[in-house]
Amino acid sequence: MVTIFEARHGTIAYSSSAITWDASTEASDESFTANVSELKNVTMEFPEMSVEQVPLLGNTQVTIGANTVSSGSALGPVTGTFQNAMLDMKNATNYKFSGTVVFTGDEEFFHVLGLDSGVAIGGVAKRYSIGNLTTAGADARTLNGALRLFLNNGSEEANAVMTNTVVTKIGPLKTTGADGHWECDVEMECLPRDGFLEFLD
Repeated sequence: MVTIFEARHGTIAYSSSAITWDASTEASDESFTANVSELKNVTMEFPEMSVEQVPLLGNTQVTIGANTVSSGSALGPVTGTFQNAMLDMKNATNYKFSGTVVFTGDEEFFHVLGLDSGVAIGGVAKRYSIGNLTTAGADARTLNGALRLFLNNGSEEANAVMTNTVVTKIGPLKTTGADGHWECDVEMECLPRDGFLEFLD
């Protein structure tokens, strides 16, 4: 029987500070803030590793044999004559996360990761801004936070993790209809070196 993960088997958790990773602790056992439950339409895109063909001078007659990754190799899975060419491997793109969050009226994970530290207002509220810089001119957002998608169906487990995440989009804040609820889209990215996939053996 093929093992599948249903939507209810997935949880999202976040951290607003750097995590000290090690080679003995599973991602699911690392210390993250409580799971986020008000999410839907979740998508995590993994880095795209595209290539571009570079045509070269000359051609090579190929015979059947052990294939090798080299221009002009005379051995391969087919016979024939082909123009020489190579693949230019491009840099991997970023990890990307997107989802729709039910707007609850309290600070949620994307506010913590994507806004500045806020200003206390009258001891009863906190006011946040977008695009704010620190006095030193640095980005005021949390830039070393992390996001973890954990899938667990009782027999198999998998983790998709992004660290040093940068929130790139908050909004629009919108309703699902005249008799619906308010919700907000969120997107974030991280470099290829700052994300990973992990599977239970």
